[in-house]
Amino acid sequence: MLVLPIKSYFAAGTELVFSAAQLKVEIGQMIPWFGAVFAGAYAAFYTRFAAQWGYLAALYNQMMATIASAPPGQFPNEAFISWNAAFIEDAQDLHLARKSMFASVIRELLQNPHVVRVFLDSTQGGPNRLRDLERQLNCIAVAPAEFDFRTTQSVQRAVESAATSHPEI
Repeated sequence: MLVLPIKSYFAAGTELVFSAAQLKVEIGQMIPWFGAVFAGAYAAFYTRFAAQWGYLAALYNQMMATIASAPPGQFPNEAFISWNAAFIEDAQDLHLARKSMFASVIRELLQNPHVVRVFLDSTQGGPNRLRDLERQLNCIAVAPAEFDFRTTQSVQRAVESAATSHPEI
C-alpha cells in the first residue's frame, strides 16, 4: 500500500489528486505483487519455524539416545540435568514450549527438582521464566532441590528420581 503513492507521484503526466476509481484500479493491478510478497514472507517464516522445530526435536532425540545407550545408573548426572534444563530454556526461547509435542516433555522435566534448580540458577530471569512456563503449560513445577553433585547421596537421589520418571524397559 505504501508503494501506491510513490508510484503515482513518479508516474509521468499524473496529477496528484485523490481518485477512488484510480485507487481501485491501482490496487487491482498490485494484487499479484501482494500475493508474491505474502508467499515469500510465509515461506521465510515457515522455513525458520521448521528449522527451530527440527533443532529442538533433534536435541530431544539426542538426549533420549544418550540415556538409551548408557549403562544403567549412569544417568542422570550433573551434565545431563543441565542438558534437560537447557532443553526447557531453548524451547521457551524458540516459542515452542507450548507446542503439544514439547509441552508434555517440559511438564515432565519440571517434575524433577534437580532440573528445576538448574533451570532457575542458569537461566537469565529464571524465576520469572519458570512462572511463565507454569502458566503457559498449566502445570506446577516441583520445588527446586538443594543439592551438590559432588556428594554421592545427592547423585543417588537424582538417579532415584530419574528412575521413577523414566523406568527402564
